[in-house]
Amino acid sequence: MRKSVIALLISVLVFSATTALYYSDSIERLEFFFFDSMVKLTRQDKRPSDKIKVILIDEASLKAMEGIAGRWPWPRAIWADLLEFLSMGGARAVLFDVLFTERQAGYNDKALVEATKTSGNVYHSMMILREPEGESPELGRPMPEEFVKKFSIKKISGAVDSEPGTMKDNNFYLPFKDLYDVSKGTSVVEFTPDSDGSFRRTKPLREYGGGYFSVLGIAPFIDAASEVSIGKGSITIGGSAMPVDEKGNYIINMYGKVEAYSIGGIFASLQRIREGDIEGLVVDPVEFKDVIVYIGGSAVGVEDLKATSIQPRMPGVLLHQAIASNYLMNDFMKPPDRTLTMLSALIGAFLTTYMVLFLKSFSLRSVFPIAMLALYSACCLFAFKSDYVVELVPFSLATVSGSFLSFGYLTFTEAKEKRKVAQLFSQYVSKDVLDEIMRHRKDFMNTAGSKAEVSVLFTDIRGFTTFSENTPPDRVVEMLNCFFSKMAEIILANKGTLDKYIGDAIMAFWGAPVPDKDHALNAVTAAIEMLEALDDVNADLKQRGYENFTLRIGIGINSGSVTIGSIGSEKKLNYTIVGDAVNLSSRLESMTKEHNTGLIISEYTYERVKDKIHCLELGNVKVKGREKPVRIYTPDTQKTAAEGGKA
Repeated sequence: MRKSVIALLISVLVFSATTALYYSDSIERLEFFFFDSMVKLTRQDKRPSDKIKVILIDEASLKAMEGIAGRWPWPRAIWADLLEFLSMGGARAVLFDVLFTERQAGYNDKALVEATKTSGNVYHSMMILREPEGESPELGRPMPEEFVKKFSIKKISGAVDSEPGTMKDNNFYLPFKDLYDVSKGTSVVEFTPDSDGSFRRTKPLREYGGGYFSVLGIAPFIDAASEVSIGKGSITIGGSAMPVDEKGNYIINMYGKVEAYSIGGIFASLQRIREGDIEGLVVDPVEFKDVIVYIGGSAVGVEDLKATSIQPRMPGVLLHQAIASNYLMNDFMKPPDRTLTMLSALIGAFLTTYMVLFLKSFSLRSVFPIAMLALYSACCLFAFKSDYVVELVPFSLATVSGSFLSFGYLTFTEAKEKRKVAQLFSQYVSKDVLDEIMRHRKDFMNTAGSKAEVSVLFTDIRGFTTFSENTPPDRVVEMLNCFFSKMAEIILANKGTLDKYIGDAIMAFWGAPVPDKDHALNAVTAAIEMLEALDDVNADLKQRGYENFTLRIGIGINSGSVTIGSIGSEKKLNYTIVGDAVNLSSRLESMTKEHNTGLIISEYTYERVKDKIHCLELGNVKVKGREKPVRIYTPDTQKTAAEGGKA
């Protein structure tokens, strides 16, 4: 009952702590680490749609164009040349991940505006930002009315819920007016990094001043006739539902195998075309026929490298390409379900705690949490391969914490049990027997009585009463300690359990707490050795000044069934035995004087040792409390030794 309460308390504590850490985003970065690991495991060989292509402003292009266009940023007429090349190939749409917000004097702006107008399929970039109040006097200003009317989504239902406690977007940067007037579309290129600085998700739709604008990745799929529906858990665009979390974030499903064109190669090809040489072009314009083209930078100088799940320094334009490919291939990554996450943490906390505390096998206790983690991790990986994010950290945290606290509790209680068992038995048994008890200590913690087959020994000093009356108390104690020390040593050496000292008497037994099939033989062997050791004890006493006292003892041994257990009161317990077999052993010890022998064993003990020890029959005796006489024997040690131990 107590262990069940402890298990419940640990489980509730672990689950509550995990929930608090989860909803406070304290374990968010750890979850990001596992998310990135699964992206690298499952998405490295994935390719984006072949209907989407990327042109990069790379380091080689910057160097190659430096003599023609100067240093970055290039004159805008250069971009007019690029649009001319893509128009030759028949590109479906061209989207710039390059901002043109400020005017440039002279021919350059006019060239870009004319090329954008002529192409008729160009999308330029804008930014919608959320900046701290006071950063700029223009924060919160309205967008130009004609811009909102032309570029905001026309057919839209529902609304994006803003995060509680957060301010709305309050600033924007638009292409210069002449440019956006001739653009087919203008879309948001700004991404917000996660708390660790990496870019994994975006809000597909941005709201400003009552109008909604799409990010660049989905811009080609939204036109005036497109219906956009913002629902709980998804944003539906033209019949395709993009899953989003409760904050409106879409997880970008990245691709590891991305091929891109160098803008330098395109300009080199355009130059050759203008010269009339169309053979062996570095890039043939036809490669862009009916495809969506994204233009962005990979060079350091362009300042658009971003840390992502799949690469630590990735061109930001590839995020837009990934979103577009997700849409075209219906390759959407579904966000985690927080209810499922909490349910898994609940299962991890309770199941692990209860299994660790209640499984009897230490091996199973140790393996179970590891097996749970391995199985759950495999499920998370399988789900991720199926484009579904299942959060790993809350379950892992609950499982590890639950098992850690449970093992801590078991370690504390088992250490307490060890001390209790050791304290209970160390004074009764030898070290070897105690080690065996400690290995199976749980079997000996039960204070309820049990039955056992044992051999019981009683020994008593003859003439002790007279000796104690005529001897100073300190000398009596010294003599007893000398005697008891030697006798206890022999009993323990022969696997006996030293029960108690009763005045000048010793009570011991064999066959418990550790079962011993040779309990009778070991008891009789110990008794014989005790009698033989009297010469050494008397010699020691003589050296101590006991000149007029010779120590003699009587020993009685009986074998039979007894009740064994920790017997006593709540304040004082003794591990001992009770029963008729004990009483008979005590009676036999008292008969040794009248039969003039040092050791008497009962017929029940004799039957167990007769093949090993030669014994002399002393006859039948009537014992108080028994109707039937008991046959008694005494070992004939000399004949036993002469016959090599055979009766």
